[in-house]
Amino acid sequence: MYDIKEITNKQEWEDFLRKENFILMKQSYKNGEFQKTMGEKYWIFGIYENNKLIGGSLIIGVHAKRGNFLLAPYGPIIKKDYKNVLKTFVKFLKVKAKKEGFDFLKFSPFIDETEENKNIYKETGFREAPIHILAETSWLLDLSPSEEELLKNMNKNHRNLINRCIREGVKVDFSTSKEALKDFNDMLDYTAEKHNFVRFSKKYIEQEFYSFEKDNEVGVLRAYLPDNKQVDASAIVYFYGNSAAYRHGASLVQNKKLPTSYLLQWEAIREAKKRGLKYYNFWGIAPENCSDSHPFKGITHFKKGFGGFQKDLLPAQDYVVTPKYWLNWLVETLRSRKRGF
Repeated sequence: MYDIKEITNKQEWEDFLRKENFILMKQSYKNGEFQKTMGEKYWIFGIYENNKLIGGSLIIGVHAKRGNFLLAPYGPIIKKDYKNVLKTFVKFLKVKAKKEGFDFLKFSPFIDETEENKNIYKETGFREAPIHILAETSWLLDLSPSEEELLKNMNKNHRNLINRCIREGVKVDFSTSKEALKDFNDMLDYTAEKHNFVRFSKKYIEQEFYSFEKDNEVGVLRAYLPDNKQVDASAIVYFYGNSAAYRHGASLVQNKKLPTSYLLQWEAIREAKKRGLKYYNFWGIAPENCSDSHPFKGITHFKKGFGGFQKDLLPAQDYVVTPKYWLNWLVETLRSRKRGF
């Protein structure tokens, strides 16, 4: 009933992706090209019905000490008959995994966390992963209102801080230069040390950036204090499909009366709106009723203050292929507890 084959025409896959209501750069072939620079392989498998593309996914081969697995980042995308198509796809990937020496499948589907969707994955043989791979509780802003309406719908404190930064002469620029990327990475070193988190490596951030930069789908925003030429806050934002995504952020907070990150985000939102995009995705936030130790607890108030809505995605799902999976399960379980998720 359904045919599965590798897609070699990258434009066919890109055109298919861009018809999705919510789509992020993680399913683009460019993400696969980025993974190649990091030493991994990737495939794009399409699911066809009567020669019509109805689904599929970018699949990344991940090799780690805890186990090797095939990853579908924010995938698969399935347009119809989700349950049966998923079973067909998993059967195909299971054969692929055994042939290529992978121990399990890991899907992080961009679908709502509902009982129906949970049951579909459970009945297909998946189990909930111990830890997320990509953000599962996200905060999104609908960009269709005017700038005046967007400001009005914000938290009053956010709006006031943005206006204060503007009045006091805080400047924000948008760049794709190597200098801007270096500024960001240097600042992220400081931010990671201050807030005690493990940052993405410089190589990871740079290679991911350059994979999308050639098509003007990513940029670095930098905010400067009025009396200081040094960058005070910086962010990397991706512009892909119909969504902008706040992927990475860092700040020095040199003047607490002028928190430049607020104006920085507002300028990122304005840039996304200028490009005609539909959503601004603030990426991950802490889920409701989580403990105070949750790593995203502090940043959640900041992100929600810009207005918008919460989107809860189905948690990452694992499909066991070989018994080696259970070492991964143990490592990820311990990591999840250590990180406070």
